[in-house]
Amino acid sequence: MTSPDALAALAAMPGPAHFRLDGKRALIVAAESPVGAAIARGFAEAGAQIALAVLHPNEAVVSAKRLQRELEALGARSTVYVMDVTLGKNVQVTTRQIAKELGGIDVAVCASDLFLGKPIGKTSDSELQQVMAYNFNAHFFVARSASEEMRRNDPAGGRIVLLSHVLGERGLSNTAAYGAAHGATQQLVRSLSQELAPQGVTINGISTGWMDWMQDRLDERDDDAGRAIRFTLPRRAGSPDDVAPMALWLAGSGAGNVTGQVFHVDGGLTQHL
Repeated sequence: MTSPDALAALAAMPGPAHFRLDGKRALIVAAESPVGAAIARGFAEAGAQIALAVLHPNEAVVSAKRLQRELEALGARSTVYVMDVTLGKNVQVTTRQIAKELGGIDVAVCASDLFLGKPIGKTSDSELQQVMAYNFNAHFFVARSASEEMRRNDPAGGRIVLLSHVLGERGLSNTAAYGAAHGATQQLVRSLSQELAPQGVTINGISTGWMDWMQDRLDERDDDAGRAIRFTLPRRAGSPDDVAPMALWLAGSGAGNVTGQVFHVDGGLTQHL
């Protein structure tokens, strides 16, 4: 049985502190999504003050307001914003507003994602533009605007986490546009890590696989699509709560020397797919 003194010593060890965000100001983009909401809850439990940015007005705002009440119950301060991630200027202006109201931004997470499953010959120009807008441009705009605000911090620095998908590095029929967009986001992580390091800003990615909020994406009867389900090693879809702890670690002090990496939270899917 562990003695009280041993328990006290364990609590004083630096490990748990690496998962605390006390006093940190965090921006969560696409907070209305299941994974964005899970990350927001994890950050709230870790002590962060949180800006919840939703991609669309109306129903997304209603969802964010419900989430805001959850965070307040956890003792965390939070605010809700609408951010049009398809327009770089809107992302810049909204991020500046958030930074002014919070007194700065220490952590930024972008969970923007829009699926498209179509053969290349049937993918229209407008569909391609939209897929690129939500799966790459949004991440570019958020990283650009957030890193600018992090330069203003005293001392300068911060953490950026971009959510991506394994189809950015693995091929699957009828996902050319979607996979290419996520591939671009993963390369953005690698390139920006070089550029932002001198400013004390780290940037990393989390690459998800077959997740339980993606039930509308794949037809299990289709052999190619079914591989995404059958080839997860735990034989189950991932959940938002599988992703949130990784985001929390990347946002904390324990990942200060980790940058330019894309971490798979995919149930081992990329070992087969």
